[in-house]
Amino acid sequence: MRKIFITSSKIAIALLSVALLPAFVMAENPNSVVNDSVYTVVDKAPKFNGKPSRIDRFIRENLIYPDDAWMEGIEGVVTVSFVVTREGQLMDAKIESGVEPLLDMEALRVVELMQSWTPAKKNGQLVHSRMVVPVSFSLTEDEKAFAETLINHGLEKNPPLFVLDNKIVRSRVHLPSYNVQSIRVLKGEEAVKRFGEEGKNGVVIITTKRGTPPIR
Repeated sequence: MRKIFITSSKIAIALLSVALLPAFVMAENPNSVVNDSVYTVVDKAPKFNGKPSRIDRFIRENLIYPDDAWMEGIEGVVTVSFVVTREGQLMDAKIESGVEPLLDMEALRVVELMQSWTPAKKNGQLVHSRMVVPVSFSLTEDEKAFAETLINHGLEKNPPLFVLDNKIVRSRVHLPSYNVQSIRVLKGEEAVKRFGEEGKNGVVIITTKRGTPPIR
């Protein structure tokens, strides 16, 4: 390239003119569509084709609240942006505003599940477009109260063992407060003595009221 500039200023000027041509055309015609551009303003927005097709409902049905965040009572809204390509694929998903690493990672995971789209249109042409969606993490009042119980007993950092009506539960317990008769927390030697190694992080013993439906 350096030899061209040395041997011929005319060639150099010609090459420079060609290099500036796309910018000049865009300046003259701001409504033109450039194939590889990603647009934030379009004539017709992209449409999600998943099941369910409503984005908020899809997120709600596929979101898995991270256990550690749930036990610590962490809530918030994570904002995720992504590109819908003119081929209808989702790519380049990234966090625009986060809350906490566990929630951010889960928000990104759920958004990346949304892979089937009808692409955006600008001036009658299919184009790449960037979208932004909020992913909300919120706890019910019962869940907040339960998280507070764990925090008050220092059990929020390491998952304790849950025992529901004398049966060990291997997952999080979702139980309305009106069905709870009592909650008892065991820690330290007492927990290990009764439940062995599984009780090393503490044990939460929940007793439900008579007539409570089976917990699934």
